[in-house]
Amino acid sequence: MKLTALIFLTALCPLLSAIAQESVPVVTLAQSIDATLTNGDDIKILQRSLDVVRAQHALNVSRNSLSLAGSAGYGAVWPFGTEALVLSKSVSSPLSNPPGAVAGVALSGPMTNVSVSAIPYVPPVPGTDTTGVVGASVTQTLWNGYPGGQNQATVDKSLLTLQGKELATESGTLGLIYNVKQAYYVMLGAQRSLALRKQIFEQQDSVLKQITAIYELKLASTADLKTAQLNARSAQVDVDSAANDLHFARLGLATLMGFPAEKDFTVADAPQPSVKVDTVEQAVSAGLGRRVDIKLVELNIKSSNVDLAVTRGQATPTVSVSGGVNWLYDWSSVMHAGVAGAAVKLSMPILDAGAVKNQVDSILRQNDVYALQETQLRKSIATAIQSAWQAVQIDGEKLEVARLGVEANDLQYQIVSAQRDSGTASNQDLLTAAVNLANARNALATAQSTVELAVLQLQNVMGY
Repeated sequence: MKLTALIFLTALCPLLSAIAQESVPVVTLAQSIDATLTNGDDIKILQRSLDVVRAQHALNVSRNSLSLAGSAGYGAVWPFGTEALVLSKSVSSPLSNPPGAVAGVALSGPMTNVSVSAIPYVPPVPGTDTTGVVGASVTQTLWNGYPGGQNQATVDKSLLTLQGKELATESGTLGLIYNVKQAYYVMLGAQRSLALRKQIFEQQDSVLKQITAIYELKLASTADLKTAQLNARSAQVDVDSAANDLHFARLGLATLMGFPAEKDFTVADAPQPSVKVDTVEQAVSAGLGRRVDIKLVELNIKSSNVDLAVTRGQATPTVSVSGGVNWLYDWSSVMHAGVAGAAVKLSMPILDAGAVKNQVDSILRQNDVYALQETQLRKSIATAIQSAWQAVQIDGEKLEVARLGVEANDLQYQIVSAQRDSGTASNQDLLTAAVNLANARNALATAQSTVELAVLQLQNVMGY
């Protein structure tokens, strides 16, 4: 009975191990990007910063839009003193200081103000009849130095600021995607490296067992045994080092995705990243068309041009017109009276000690700086893309060399193994061939990871 239970447990152990391995979630590249753009703190900061600028722009737009205000109140007058004197003065005139309930509305726009007020019932004072008053006035600014007014200039600059923030958010998002891709491929490389080094350790451990066996048969020297032990121990240290690299690679990716630091997961295999261009010239052209930093400089120039227009407008006249009418009607008779008026106003600076000229000169010089920055930026971006392109080509060649190295060392190991079995090669030759093959396989894994990261860097400098 005990033997049966032992056999059952022995058979169950691999199954339990497989279930435990299956319980560790496997994250794909797409899932890691989605998690970073959904749960990561960096994307939340980017989005909320953009929301702040959007709210500020909405505030500027609302300040430059129509607004309607209403008012209501009540006034009263109490004449006193000599009646004849009171009646002879305007203090009792409904037109100058009308008592009673008053209501009004005012409509304000960017360069227009319209107001209407009414006192429908003015209580009579001695010597007067019951009256009412209705008044309306309009003020229109025709020109104040900028099309649509100074508030419109604020809105125009605010819109450019918002567009710049949207571009910066786009750039920040691309940067996050690049970071998570880089972290993903680093972890994928660490996983591959750990699996490879475990295989190498198993191979070196197998060689050690062979050497130990023939050492006991007096067919291997102490030096052979020590060398085999050294190789196996070194392979074990490599496994421990790879496991440590994988731990911190997982931690880095988990941080970007917003996962808890203690969460255990693996990443799925992913194809080598690539760029959809065939020549370095196409890469440079595509990069110059996509890079956000060039677009930001162009927005700075547009914003500066708004400042330039506003400043130049300060040297031009400000023209406004206004008009209004007040209407007085008598409730006791058909008498009525009114007054209407209109005005035009022209104002302009006469002496400003050269302030406008100096400010215009400052803005023009700043535009020159922006133009130089854009030229310099285009040159540096082109250089960075060319450098990254060449790095991909060279690293690709190194990868092919590494593949050839594995093939050559694997063949050499097989030859030396056969020669050792036939007695034409020594144990040391076999041990050296095994180490050379292990180093070649490690070099291939490193070259593969280097190519992947180089292509990601090329994508990054191209603005993808």
